[in-house]
Amino acid sequence: MKKLFFLLCAALMIAATSCNNNPKDTGEVIGEDSLGVAAPMDLQTQEYIEGRVSDMYNYAISSVMDDADKKFFTPDFYALQEKVLEKQNETGDLYIDHDHWIMGQDSHNPSFEFLKAEEIGPHYAKAYVNVKAFDDQEKPELVRLTLRYNGDDWMVDDIEEQYEGAFYSHRKIYEEALGE
Repeated sequence: MKKLFFLLCAALMIAATSCNNNPKDTGEVIGEDSLGVAAPMDLQTQEYIEGRVSDMYNYAISSVMDDADKKFFTPDFYALQEKVLEKQNETGDLYIDHDHWIMGQDSHNPSFEFLKAEEIGPHYAKAYVNVKAFDDQEKPELVRLTLRYNGDDWMVDDIEEQYEGAFYSHRKIYEEALGE
């Protein structure tokens, strides 16, 4: 009987630990604040995320808007970028050398094309966008955004640019630059 009780307790403990869906345990980037409220189901759709990302890019690539990062980044991703820019100004080391919305230093009629959203969940989603810094640019740059539901809408929690088939996380580059 004691053996049966022990086996039952062990099975329950194994089941409880295997059901842990904490993104911190899966290596997903959370930031310093909590996950907060989950996105309502009507905001967890391909169509909604396409509209949201399109709004972000339309705002970011317009020539008069220079506050897109503050407006569309999660607070912790924005703060991380600001720390890197501060360090860059102090040391002269170059960590951020181009506009991450268009993947270029200069632009002429920048454009974007929303490709798809995937891995859509209550707290995170991935969105893929092709961007061009110049209207005559032959090949667009593929960008993957990690979106996090924050406050009352989807916000950018990481930008990953593709180089030779691999994605490079800006969050990871920033954290390494700060020694975090």
